[in-house]
Amino acid sequence: MRKDGTRVEVSMSISPILDPDGHPVGATTITRDITYRRQAERQLLRGALRDPVTDLPNRASFVERLSQALARTRRDSDYRFGVLFVDCDHFKAVNDRLGHAAGDRLLVEMARRLQSSVRPADVVARLGGDEFTLLLEEVAGLPQVEHVARRVLDSLAAPFLLEGREVRASASIGVVLSEPHYEQAQDMLRDADRAMYRAKERGRACFQVFDVEMRNWANARSGMEADLREALGRKEFRLLFQPIVEIETGRVYAFEALLRWHHGKRRVLLPHEFLPLAEQTGLIVSIGTWVLGEACRYARTWQNAVPGAGPVRICVNVSAKQLADPRLVDDLRAALQDAGLTPAALSLEVAESVLMESLDSSIALLNRLREVGIQVHMDDFGSGYSSLTYLPRFPLQGIKVDRTFVHRMGARRTDLEIVRSIVDLAEHLGLIVIAEGVETAAQRERLIAVGCELGQGFLFAKALEPEAARALLAEQQQPGPKAA
Repeated sequence: MRKDGTRVEVSMSISPILDPDGHPVGATTITRDITYRRQAERQLLRGALRDPVTDLPNRASFVERLSQALARTRRDSDYRFGVLFVDCDHFKAVNDRLGHAAGDRLLVEMARRLQSSVRPADVVARLGGDEFTLLLEEVAGLPQVEHVARRVLDSLAAPFLLEGREVRASASIGVVLSEPHYEQAQDMLRDADRAMYRAKERGRACFQVFDVEMRNWANARSGMEADLREALGRKEFRLLFQPIVEIETGRVYAFEALLRWHHGKRRVLLPHEFLPLAEQTGLIVSIGTWVLGEACRYARTWQNAVPGAGPVRICVNVSAKQLADPRLVDDLRAALQDAGLTPAALSLEVAESVLMESLDSSIALLNRLREVGIQVHMDDFGSGYSSLTYLPRFPLQGIKVDRTFVHRMGARRTDLEIVRSIVDLAEHLGLIVIAEGVETAAQRERLIAVGCELGQGFLFAKALEPEAARALLAEQQQPGPKAA
């Protein structure tokens, strides 16, 4: 204690004073003020256990608390707890549109809402990025944990005010309840993460409770991932081609390249069975590069084999990961150059959801593609995103009407009017319109009536092998009517 009464932390070293015979007759004491060192140590410890953006416990701190909870379950059979793994949906879009400062602000606001959704004894932590975890102490069972998950979803449903704008940021949640077989914190976090990804696959903005089937699915997924990594080297991918036709005449306007995986141990897999995995693992980039090269090569082969058909247009779907790849434009140029095609022969189809997720970066990339001369079509137009406001800002050349509107044109008058409005809007903006999923003659007649000139679907042709696509082009060079 100092003379003024202030208490300080000190370290003391004491040395004895000895007489000639070696007996202690006193001592010398050196006292050092270590107050600032202790403060620095405490700050360092806090920095090691707290997230600097939200001031929540970080991954290391949460894993330690989770390990303590698991240890308690081994001592007390009545003690149960739950874990929620929370991942923000479309967080990248906020960073891209409003900047990283706004993204950090969103994380802080999300942290506050998460804390307000649980009890004081529960733990809310930020693992990193846009991932949060919640440890729910002393729960009665799964219904209580599910109730908290719903409360979290409700709390995040209200818009956030960032940079003077209202921003909506839902979340996908994985739910795990403590069980005797869990021994390590990482095992429980892994299962919560698996459940969260299943929630995203269900459509986001929801929660999913982990079950054993998910572990089996994850193991099977792991095996499929290993096979997918070898599929290109084994030459297991094939392309089919579905014609896009002039609706009135049935003449081929272009071909859309469709990917199939001829899996040696399973069967022929359709895109929806393996492309999400390819997207998650990043393998979609190398697969997409192969598709671009093969599609351009076939287009050139047909052009050489059927000279009268003129330039053959080819359409290729491009994923979010490919759009984000800085090598995309170079890969496109290389595919066209290797095949000897002009850029006008290639069209890229990009899902409406992908373009809307990163608006500014999408517009910048589309402008680069337009400079190269490659067309871009918005796929699945009207499938759920409010893109009408932004459509004039996109440097597009065409839109594809989502098949759900085409299918319902006969049953619901409003869907017919929606298609008519899309066609009118596209004409005003100078865009071509392609109707997807045309399967009946009645749908074809309605599309003609609203002025839609191009379509694809089983009414005209299913996906064709490359040789069948060439034969179709050759057949259309023969005289005679070709209308569907």
